[in-house]
Amino acid sequence: MDVSRKLESFPREMPPDHEVTLKNPRRLAALTATGLLDTGDEDAFDRAVRLATRLVGAPVGLLSLVDGRRQFFKAHSGLPGEVAARRESALSHSLCQYVVTTDRPLAVADARQHDLLRHNLAVPDLGVIAYLGVPVHAPDGETLGSFCAIDTRPRDWTEGDLEALADIAAFLEDVIALREAARGRQILVMELNHRVKNIFSMVGGMIGLSSRTAGTAADLASSLRSRLVALSKAHDLVLPAGREGQRAEATLQTIVTTLIEPHQKNESSQFVIEGPAIHLGGSGTTNLALALHEMATNAAKYGALGDPEGTLRVCWTVEDETLTLTWTEETASSAPDEDLDEGFGSTLIDTVVRGSLGGDVRLDRRSNGYVYTLRLPMASLTEG
Repeated sequence: MDVSRKLESFPREMPPDHEVTLKNPRRLAALTATGLLDTGDEDAFDRAVRLATRLVGAPVGLLSLVDGRRQFFKAHSGLPGEVAARRESALSHSLCQYVVTTDRPLAVADARQHDLLRHNLAVPDLGVIAYLGVPVHAPDGETLGSFCAIDTRPRDWTEGDLEALADIAAFLEDVIALREAARGRQILVMELNHRVKNIFSMVGGMIGLSSRTAGTAADLASSLRSRLVALSKAHDLVLPAGREGQRAEATLQTIVTTLIEPHQKNESSQFVIEGPAIHLGGSGTTNLALALHEMATNAAKYGALGDPEGTLRVCWTVEDETLTLTWTEETASSAPDEDLDEGFGSTLIDTVVRGSLGGDVRLDRRSNGYVYTLRLPMASLTEG
């Protein structure tokens, strides 16, 4: 950040793209991926805020993360007791939102005299008079919130004040990036451990299934071999590249087929796959395979792939550089009581789709099955 430029004041009128920027799906996905929303105190963030208030001599300091409807105070110093306990406020009480939507440092000496800010309820309710804030970014560059200092009386901020906040905000961006990288590694380790624990029971189930449907020992060997090969390919898809620079690449149809085949209960057409040919990059292959593998596992445990008469339909379309994939399961009987919104599998699907791929996932439960709807930016699927 160039701190040598003059301090910039807030816009006098509401920016025309303010709401669109606040609710941008990629920005909100990046915010969710940090894992910081609705979390408790952490020393690194709390110390940064305390240091900032001492350096600039302000009574209040905040690390404010702004989503589409509120600001969450990941770290704070000097807030009134009730607000500090809630750790959040509506955007009606937020000046930080304008730092997010303009993506630049903003300052005001007296918000009561400002055309836009004097109407903000933070002024009368929270005593926000003077404000200086700098944007805080995610590793991908999306603006997460504001690192700010607040005074309860009019004040002219200095270049030194701006430089102090900007330096500390840059440190916090490094902390956030390191946390996100560590979290990604932790999820991968958990996922691999999850696979190792399940693989023996999965193979045992395949042996039992194959023995019931095979007429001869040769048929049994052939059926079991084909299922194990399909399972091996599925696990290969969810592992990262083994050598630096090595890239995995596959078509979407290949990924879906490979991940479903190990769970197929009979030789008839139990599932339908429809969609245009799409070639995925290495990163897209790995991340999408992780999510689809969990969906296939859930279908085998609770849904269509666990019912010999069940059907699974996987369809996708591409429009405006967005892939929409619909995973529809129908079973012969009513859907079981298991809640797919809970547990590690659901967490992994949500983390991969929203965090790694910058998309959106929705699960709808029906009387005889489930429907997953994934919306993913094509850029995240074809990169790497």
